[in-house]
Amino acid sequence: MINFSEPIYRLRNTLHTFLLLAGMIFLAGSIGWLIAGAVGVVWSLIIGMILTVTAPRLTPRLILYLYNATRLPYQQSSKLAEVITWLTANSHIAENPKLYYIPSSAMLAFTVGMNKDKSIAISDGLLRELNIRELTAVLAHEISHIKSNDLWILSVADIISQLTRAMALIAYLMIILYFPLYVIEEIKIPYLLIILLILAPTASALMQLALSRTREFNADMQAIKLTGDPDGLISALIKIEHYDKSLLKKLFLPSFRTSGPSLLRTHPDTDERIERLRLISK
Repeated sequence: MINFSEPIYRLRNTLHTFLLLAGMIFLAGSIGWLIAGAVGVVWSLIIGMILTVTAPRLTPRLILYLYNATRLPYQQSSKLAEVITWLTANSHIAENPKLYYIPSSAMLAFTVGMNKDKSIAISDGLLRELNIRELTAVLAHEISHIKSNDLWILSVADIISQLTRAMALIAYLMIILYFPLYVIEEIKIPYLLIILLILAPTASALMQLALSRTREFNADMQAIKLTGDPDGLISALIKIEHYDKSLLKKLFLPSFRTSGPSLLRTHPDTDERIERLRLISK
């Protein structure tokens, strides 16, 4: 099994995350510079910091509301409470995350919140379809996101991506407003600027997706470090993947696979995650 305390593993994961975030910040700063020079860069940083502080406090409540999630007291779920308490202690997290119940047959679980206000939401479908071993693996994955501070990292990445898109739109509008001056005074149209404005939001979004996939892989690795049971997570992923296929696909297209480039997915391909876990379990 991989030694998760190895400096090389930690350095590689940290470096990958740092480079992706740095690339996104560079793109946002570049557009700020093109709009208003150094002042534009400063304002983009100020707006980004304000959103980083305020947005994560508002988003979790909205997400839980949209999923119609309700608080699940630990007294009503003794087994899950024991699992979460055990995983939290092993992760050296100060407080147990709050547990929420989603009244949906879909098989899903996710983590929201920042600092001491962290919550794990788990659906009725997941509770019904997975056994306690598989649920432990899924919860370990979610707690690993908390331990690695992925919630903050991905929130910052999302804010940078949205900010880059907004600033690119502002720059587009400025070019349109100043277009008559380009024609009247025969000023050359800044084609390189236009190319950057076209590519920057897309490049930032792709970096955000890549960062999300990196953190998902890392959460898988940390989860099996917590449980020492890669087979439990493999079994849970297989069930979730199988359930996600519609009934028609199961009946008429048994070999159906989700199409689309991996670059455009927020999560890694399930088969790839399973393959990595199987290599570790050997």
